[in-house]
Amino acid sequence: MISIHIDKVKSIQETFKLEIAAQRQSAFDKLQLIDSTIFSIAERTYLQSVIQLFTDNSFLLKTPSEIETIKINTGGLPPISLFNNGKPEKKQLTHYIQEALGYTQLRNTFYPKYFRNIGIKSCVYCNSQLTVVLIKNGTDIDARLEVDHHYSKSEFPFLCISLFNLFPCCSSCNKRKSSTPVNFKLYTDDVSKIVKSDYDFKITRTSKCNFLLTKDAENIEIKFNDSSVPPIGSKSLQSAFSIKEIHDTQKDIIAELIIKSQIYNESFKRILQKSFSKLSLNQNDFDRVIIGNYTEEKDIHKRPFSKMTMDIAKQLGLTKKTP
Repeated sequence: MISIHIDKVKSIQETFKLEIAAQRQSAFDKLQLIDSTIFSIAERTYLQSVIQLFTDNSFLLKTPSEIETIKINTGGLPPISLFNNGKPEKKQLTHYIQEALGYTQLRNTFYPKYFRNIGIKSCVYCNSQLTVVLIKNGTDIDARLEVDHHYSKSEFPFLCISLFNLFPCCSSCNKRKSSTPVNFKLYTDDVSKIVKSDYDFKITRTSKCNFLLTKDAENIEIKFNDSSVPPIGSKSLQSAFSIKEIHDTQKDIIAELIIKSQIYNESFKRILQKSFSKLSLNQNDFDRVIIGNYTEEKDIHKRPFSKMTMDIAKQLGLTKKTP
């Protein structure tokens, strides 16, 4: 729900440069082992262009604007050519390329630690679930990172391990989005997009009063506001993922915040800070203890429901509003 500066991501990539270089080399080697003779002439030409892309040592590190140019120049997959008794084979060129690039293995091994270092643990779209999905592997259960591809891996398989093409998300949002463009860019060099999110949550004053009278959380009315304007052909976060409806199921979180706002008034907070001054807690640490979640926009992706929690906490006066 908030963008991350490209420079921050690049600094994390630098710490993993040897692993990323090995991924690129492995992909290049395995792409060359694909038996191109089973494909049509158009697919063979396409495969060769993909192999050529991976001769570039920095290919996996291409920025969003560079990826856009590469996508346009390379184009999507040619029409499928593999058939069995008139029916398309399940395994087509896109699957061969994805296997060569090792995307599935990287979901288990590299991506979890890579995105943890960037600071992404919850879905970048809905912010309501972790980016982990459980996969049964024989008798074992594996936890894999769920990743949405900004440009579909089925249509543009050569981008399936390009790091700036990967958006960590929950399985629900990944399924709902599919290949539909959504009005959200996770990576940006626009400083204004990393300071404040285009989205915010509020509760109505009337519903707060009704809750205080009845102690019934169902009386709380949540509003999800989106100040961005989707380009033609793109969906808003609300229309793509039903953000408000998801957060409506968590009114108990807001109920707790309302109660805390009645308890933790300014005078009581000053007493607490003075009492625990030896802990050397800064204001952000102290606020996090009170509301039970992150309080700064830059930390939205670190924990589910952090965006709603920090917005409502500020509205209720539990934490300070940023200038």
